[in-house]
Amino acid sequence: MEKNSDQHRHALTGMQLFKAITATVICGIIMVEVGILKFYVMNENQPQISIWLTMLLLAIFAFVFLGGLLTFLMLARAYIVSDTRYYLSYLSAIALTFSVSLLLDAISPLLIAPGFAALIIVQLSRKKQDAFIINFITATIIFFTLLLEYMMLSGEVSTIFPSAFDGTNYYLWMIITMSLLNMCAGAIVPVALRDKTHRLNYALVGALILVCSVALYVVISAFYSARIELFKESWLVAISGVIPILAALVLNPLFEGIFNLVTDNRLVELTNSKQPLLRRLSVEAPGTYSHSLSVANFAEMCALAIGEDAYLARAAAYYHDVGKLSNPTYFTENQSGYNPHDDLLPEVSAAIIRKHTTDGYELLKKSHIPIEIADIAIEHHGTLPMTVFYERAKKLTDDELDPTAYSYHGRTPTTKIAGIIMICDSSEAALRAMDKPDGERVDKLLRGIINTRIQQGQFDKCPLSLNDIDIIRRTIINAYGGIFHKRIKYPGGEGVGR
Repeated sequence: MEKNSDQHRHALTGMQLFKAITATVICGIIMVEVGILKFYVMNENQPQISIWLTMLLLAIFAFVFLGGLLTFLMLARAYIVSDTRYYLSYLSAIALTFSVSLLLDAISPLLIAPGFAALIIVQLSRKKQDAFIINFITATIIFFTLLLEYMMLSGEVSTIFPSAFDGTNYYLWMIITMSLLNMCAGAIVPVALRDKTHRLNYALVGALILVCSVALYVVISAFYSARIELFKESWLVAISGVIPILAALVLNPLFEGIFNLVTDNRLVELTNSKQPLLRRLSVEAPGTYSHSLSVANFAEMCALAIGEDAYLARAAAYYHDVGKLSNPTYFTENQSGYNPHDDLLPEVSAAIIRKHTTDGYELLKKSHIPIEIADIAIEHHGTLPMTVFYERAKKLTDDELDPTAYSYHGRTPTTKIAGIIMICDSSEAALRAMDKPDGERVDKLLRGIINTRIQQGQFDKCPLSLNDIDIIRRTIINAYGGIFHKRIKYPGGEGVGR
């Protein structure tokens, strides 16, 4: 088990940092270009300063805020920057929200969609609180860009904020109000949508934001001198609340697909039995499919027990053995009497069995399944030896044998979920083969499986702690223990399950 695994796993390489900086610069350039379009093409009264100076000012704004965001993420959310897919999706959401907001402002500031960035990010992020941070930064960039536009057009600087509240500057009051609504909506979204996976929930939360935005707008308007005029335009705020709902429902699946992201919704969809690979598995390798479902039940409970992502654990278990589709009848669970390995040399059998991890990895990548799941397919057997074939080969020769020729050539687990799948996969197969299991025998079996993998270095690069592994063992016993009639006894008299 690796020490300081979280820091190691999210430590940024030079290439990752270069990609992040490049993506940030491109996003900034896009935002500057949109700003120029808004200032000089969509305005009747153009700014009285050079377009090059305007570009410089916009560039300073964009890169100050985006540079601050990148710095913050590197320090507090390194896992986002280390995975280019997620960082690119976040920057795309920022650029899109910024562009749409500036274009809507050309019609009316009251159409600036509150919580737009949050409703996109909350589905893309594995940690929902990221949605608030990204939305807050996006709302701030939009506000200062519109404020810059106003200053360039009006030439007013010192009287900007006083005039926004004394009834003499209606436009400024509106962009301040809508910016506040935008930030408030961004705070509501991650709280309301925590652990929600049905897309209908996003529509309901969007409707809640719509109602709250209109209500808050009316309350704030009561303190403005021209309140009657503002009340009459509250319908525009209602429209602005509909925009992010509809846009997020359309854009989120596109973002998930384009960047091949692991999201709660995507994982739920991937575990649908109608998915092409799962349908193939159920038809061409029914024994493997049944085994995968059983492993998924164990893995989901184990992930919950140690505070890991249960959705990812279940999806990874469903797909961990899809590589067996290449030669399904060469695996015991798909055989009905005849075993083709009886007619093969041990090294040939080992090569066929070993290949299912790499075949699975390649098949999952080809099928555009998220890389997190493909990685687990190649890691779930690590570099374990295939003892049956090794022992059979030893009986056929007196020469020294190379153990690696009878071992898996994958990678050892590098994530907690991969470690969970390794344990659950072996445990399910061993428990299925056990005759007349009782509590003590099951406990001894699981301890043996786990200890063997620890001794063979399979968890050396895995962030699972010894305590995590012990919880996983106990969870599997509890899950399987429903068939027992007595408690499992441990040293010290502790009992787990029945």
